[in-house]
Amino acid sequence: MTGVIALALALAIAACGPRQADPPTLSPVAPPPPIDAPVMSMVTSIVVLDECPDAKHLDSKRTSREIQELIGPCTRVPGGGAHFSATLSPDGRVELASPSGDPGGGVVPTCVVQQLKQLRHKLALKSPCRFDVILDER
Repeated sequence: MTGVIALALALAIAACGPRQADPPTLSPVAPPPPIDAPVMSMVTSIVVLDECPDAKHLDSKRTSREIQELIGPCTRVPGGGAHFSATLSPDGRVELASPSGDPGGGVVPTCVVQQLKQLRHKLALKSPCRFDVILDER
């Protein structure tokens, strides 16, 4: 019987002791604010030799370098894409136009005409060479 009294006394003391608070209720945590990370974009280009009587005599590496000089500054393309023609003249000029020759068609982005040196080339040509240029931003 002494054991029963001791157990009852222990329960009574435990019941009178400091009461533990209910565990706090967790409210949903708001997601962290979005990080203002810079938007990454990539501009791809497709350049096709459209018309060039001197095509057999062109150095492809030098020609690629000249075209890259023209479109290299294009890290963004307004509207996401552009399609135009670039004609390299024997006198070193680069003329930009619509791909079909129609003045109402095609788009030349401003990144192509940022610097005067973009509209000059160093290829030795006997006749004009026209390239079809497509830029696409993703």
